[in-house]
Amino acid sequence: MNQTNYNIIIATDSFKGSMTSYEAGDAIATAIKEQTPSRVTVYPVADGGEGTTEALSFGRAAVLPQCITVTGPLGEKVEAKYTIFGTGEEKTAILEMAQAAGLTLVPVSQRNPLKTTTYGVGEMILDAVRKGCKKLIVGIGGSATNDVGIGMLQALGASFTDINDQEVSYGAEGIENIAAMDITGILKKLKDVDIKVICDVNNPLVGDEGCSTVFAPQKGADLQMVQRMEQAITRFADLFAKDYDRWLAGAGAAGGLGYAFAYFLHAELVRGIDLVLQEIHLEEAVRTADLVITGEGRMDAQTLMGKTPAGVARLAKKYAVPVIAYAGCFGDGIEQCTESGLFDRVYAVTEQEGAFDPQMAVRDLGQKVRETMSEWIHMIDTKKGANE
Repeated sequence: MNQTNYNIIIATDSFKGSMTSYEAGDAIATAIKEQTPSRVTVYPVADGGEGTTEALSFGRAAVLPQCITVTGPLGEKVEAKYTIFGTGEEKTAILEMAQAAGLTLVPVSQRNPLKTTTYGVGEMILDAVRKGCKKLIVGIGGSATNDVGIGMLQALGASFTDINDQEVSYGAEGIENIAAMDITGILKKLKDVDIKVICDVNNPLVGDEGCSTVFAPQKGADLQMVQRMEQAITRFADLFAKDYDRWLAGAGAAGGLGYAFAYFLHAELVRGIDLVLQEIHLEEAVRTADLVITGEGRMDAQTLMGKTPAGVARLAKKYAVPVIAYAGCFGDGIEQCTESGLFDRVYAVTEQEGAFDPQMAVRDLGQKVRETMSEWIHMIDTKKGANE
């Protein structure tokens, strides 16, 4: 056993389908503690996708799961879950718009973004605010909608009326008929509420990279629908937000929901991994660490595109702390990770893509740590010696 006492921080993403972030971190920590008396701290992390709620609420006071009935994407009633933690001014709600307006809630045969609405997202927000939440963290991935958030805004108290002074219908179809807007009711309800929106796409509201052109076809839109929605959304922005940047990175997320949050609700659009690392205060722990360990189920070229291992590694490199990563397996483009300069060592539990066994994940990850420990301990000692 190596008797040196190292300060090791573990911050891995979940290994999808096999281990949560905490389970993966605990498997690594257990293996390390068998070989060294080091101080090992596990931080559950996520990049805005699976496991984000667990990461943000881990170790928090007064964690309260919520389940409410809201309006689904087709106007039907659905059960939506979210989480509240903290008290007083720090009382926070973590919501995922997909719970109320997600693509998985709409049968393939009924997918039509001209009809689907974000109304239920507004109902979730309203419920959290009524329960005293002063901070909202909203994930907006996996949407079935392309309504620029007007459904959400209607639920919050906004009014969008046609030339006959009638409230417009749900979905992008309703945008075509908007003649007047009144959002004064929203501003009162959300006074002093801080909203951060997890947004990991950079698409603008309109244009060749906008929400209608890029994402609407994935939600059931044909070419004619795409053209209709592009025209309607452009007109909407011209009428009601002419001076606001429709080319804002992230404005096109979730069918323009990013735009609605940023413009109408004055929310901050943030990358998922950046928000999680900030909220769990990982930087404070990393700056005094001897080693940071990260990882995910599969590392490939996409790992560098806002994924957890890259985010954790960039934070560690800020303080010249060595970083190693464990992956269930490697995928295409892994050499981009190894050559990026972010990771001092990268290990795969299995070298063959697709051969990682979820049933044996904890055991196999722990074994890989045991097999590789001597190598990275030598690396730590060498770097420490060079700095003394």
